[in-house]
Amino acid sequence: MALGVGLIGCGGMGLGLARTIQERVAEAAVVVGYDPFEPARRRFSDELGAPAVDSLEALLKRDDVQAVLIATPNDLHCEQTLAAAAAGKHVFCEKPMALSVADCDRMIAACQQAGVKLMVGHSTRLAPLVRRLREMVSAGELGRPVFGAASYFFTGFKPRESGVWHVHTARSGGVLFHMGIHQIDLFHALLGPSRRVQYVGGRYGQQAQDFDDVSSILIEFASGATGTICVAAVSPVPVNEATFLFSGGYARLRDHATILEYGSAEAQLSRIGYRDVPGPEAIECELTSFVNWVLRDATPVLTAAEGRAAVAVAETARMAQDRDSHLLS
Repeated sequence: MALGVGLIGCGGMGLGLARTIQERVAEAAVVVGYDPFEPARRRFSDELGAPAVDSLEALLKRDDVQAVLIATPNDLHCEQTLAAAAAGKHVFCEKPMALSVADCDRMIAACQQAGVKLMVGHSTRLAPLVRRLREMVSAGELGRPVFGAASYFFTGFKPRESGVWHVHTARSGGVLFHMGIHQIDLFHALLGPSRRVQYVGGRYGQQAQDFDDVSSILIEFASGATGTICVAAVSPVPVNEATFLFSGGYARLRDHATILEYGSAEAQLSRIGYRDVPGPEAIECELTSFVNWVLRDATPVLTAAEGRAAVAVAETARMAQDRDSHLLS
């Protein structure tokens, strides 16, 4: 019998998650959706062929829902997870897990107390080429991690018919929470846990209402490696790449992790594309793992611990904006 899944948040990301479940995860089915915005509910029903309800309570009380996908604005993740856990539903929550470590801890405690699973959607670490690079790093093929540098530049938050909630700190957390969280989690997957964060940033555009639209952090890792991440919402050209140095080599992820260059010397670099790596795409990988975790307690590809760790870095950077540095909590 398929796992019954309810979608909370029927915007673009939510519909993408729901379509992946319907098309690529054989043991699950999206049976209902919820969004406060009526046009989003209508699109969900039209595209998924499933009913949509106009309240979270109506979704959570359904007996045919055993798990939920949460793809709502960032500030709603915590309370919606708590409500789902109280209703006995397993939870897959999109990144960022929450806007504070304290809320992450509330989510983890609630799910543990209710005996339900909690996974956070950090798909970047599961992209095919990142999986290949992680295998190489784990096997010691490039040596120990030394340094990473990532740039995530985008052209601003796109207007949506439901509003641009992304431009307010209280809703999105700012660019590090909303976009930079991808790179933070990628660095954790490749360089290990963080231990110290330093911050510098500024406001250069007109769109962001109350946060820096260019944010850079320097991270020190428990392994001794260091790394820099820069996120900018004011770039005329989108850029998404990350370069890593190891004691015995180099690796570079280009163009949203669709190209990987690696090797021990410039004259010996190898280059592969994401289609050269067998296995599922990132979102299919995480959702299949979530369903297998719920149905048969299989080891998950990631859990709430990774989500909390990424939030800890973003929150520390936010606190460090008026200070030199801060130890992680």
